[in-house]
Amino acid sequence: MKYIDYREQLGLGINDIKKFEMLRNKIDALLNFLLNVLQTSDYRTPSFIDYFLIVSESPDKQCLYSVYYSLHNSISLNELIYKFTVFSNTIHKHITHKDCIKLIRNFLSTELENLNIQYEIVNDSDGSFIFPKGAKELDEALVSAPLQWLSDYPNAHKQWISALKHYSELNQDNVSETVDMFRKALEAFFQEFFGGSKSLENYKGDYGNYLKSHNIPKEISGNFETILQAYTYYINNYAKHHDKANINATEYIMYQSGNIIRLLITLKQSDTNNPD
Repeated sequence: MKYIDYREQLGLGINDIKKFEMLRNKIDALLNFLLNVLQTSDYRTPSFIDYFLIVSESPDKQCLYSVYYSLHNSISLNELIYKFTVFSNTIHKHITHKDCIKLIRNFLSTELENLNIQYEIVNDSDGSFIFPKGAKELDEALVSAPLQWLSDYPNAHKQWISALKHYSELNQDNVSETVDMFRKALEAFFQEFFGGSKSLENYKGDYGNYLKSHNIPKEISGNFETILQAYTYYINNYAKHHDKANINATEYIMYQSGNIIRLLITLKQSDTNNPD
């Protein structure tokens, strides 16, 4: 049982402010450890230039102490998690101590899990990026799982990663762009799944016929066609050609995109498992 779960069973629940303090203390301990383990030659100026350029701060010195104070002085849980993610993505490119690199890369996901802090971390060739979790079951089934399913659809996989990265930095200024990224991801998936290079809305017939060929009841297949129509209408009229997408609807778009991908790949997997 995790320490946090044990406390909750005893009626000693920990609020977000306490979790923020606990995570900051853990990060302080990690940085202190690194300061004692790493030699001057193990970290180089480019790491710190990259870090401070990204977080838009000015370091007192170009050394690990500056990063320590930057992280420690974070004013919120979100800021602390964001800064540590930047630190992880920049420092590993320049230090040579392999055990430290591994420790840094695994630290945040482990501690977020230990503290029951609801964020999802996804890794790709560019490093790590992070976004808030919604319902656990939805995130696992409709956000994280598509990354595995899309391994056979490389362009869609790339677009899905891009969409998630945009979502991880969602704000009112980039909401339309983020929504359109999910449209692009779903369009890329349809093109690879069905073949061709049509726009997303022009795959409605292929989509409906595929569901029908797998004996999906018309009530369900019709519902999914309606959802697809609503999805493309929203994208085209509120995001793709205009800039008035509602930030509160973006999570729905993300989940619905994953839901459509999940349905089609599940049906295709059933063909493979039951060829007759």
